[in-house]
Amino acid sequence: MRTLPFVVPLNATNTDGVFLDCKLVSDDEPDRRAWKMTVRTDTSRGEQVYQSQFEIPKGSDAWKRIQIPFDSFCLVRGPRMIPNAPPLNTTGGLYQIGMTMSKFCMNENLTTIDNFRAGFFNLNIERIGLFSKQDDFGSKEKPIKTLSKKDAARNRPLILQILLPIARLFFSEKANRRKSAMRILREERGLNRINAILFGIRSRAKGCGIIPSIAKTASILSVDASRTVFTQILKVCVLFPIRILRKFIFIVQKYIFGKEPKRLPSLN
Repeated sequence: MRTLPFVVPLNATNTDGVFLDCKLVSDDEPDRRAWKMTVRTDTSRGEQVYQSQFEIPKGSDAWKRIQIPFDSFCLVRGPRMIPNAPPLNTTGGLYQIGMTMSKFCMNENLTTIDNFRAGFFNLNIERIGLFSKQDDFGSKEKPIKTLSKKDAARNRPLILQILLPIARLFFSEKANRRKSAMRILREERGLNRINAILFGIRSRAKGCGIIPSIAKTASILSVDASRTVFTQILKVCVLFPIRILRKFIFIVQKYIFGKEPKRLPSLN
């Protein structure tokens, strides 16, 4: 998770790092996960960010204050540290703060936690701020204003504003989870599609009631149907013409010019 971009960069002058007040309430095995703090020092939205791995102490239900010094942050791409990268420079301020729970430890090579605990977890966060070793680091707090989701989307490059809605249609994480759930219900539990949909309605009804559950299911089905229709239109309008063109080129090369056509990569 991460904050929306700050309206004004967070002034980190005369501070030594980020502090976090948190407690893991789902279990007492924080050491079986990799916890990371992420900061951005510019407005870019790329994968490269500065990150530091920290530990959450075991035991006790009390809030735990964790200090993450700026000099522990390293430039990363995904879970990998970038070797010989410049150190974190906070003189221009911080533009965004985020947190990650991962099975990958920070390292130059991809390194996983051997006994990683997968599944549900619940980390409560009470406060995030900056600390200075010379001051009482909670005494000089100032409100932090972030951009709204609408403003953050408006500030994206024009090409991203055009492509992201299309990309979400094809690469929706929620849609992928629904597809996996449907596969499990049909293949492992032996339900047909109708019974699987009714199972979903009953499950949602336990939390929000039968009418909202039916409305939610209808909305999901309409979105999935729209995605399927759009995909088929894309195949007809783009992929099929390309296949026809490939066959035409094949015929021209073989029967008109007498050349053995080159094998082209498959579009499947």
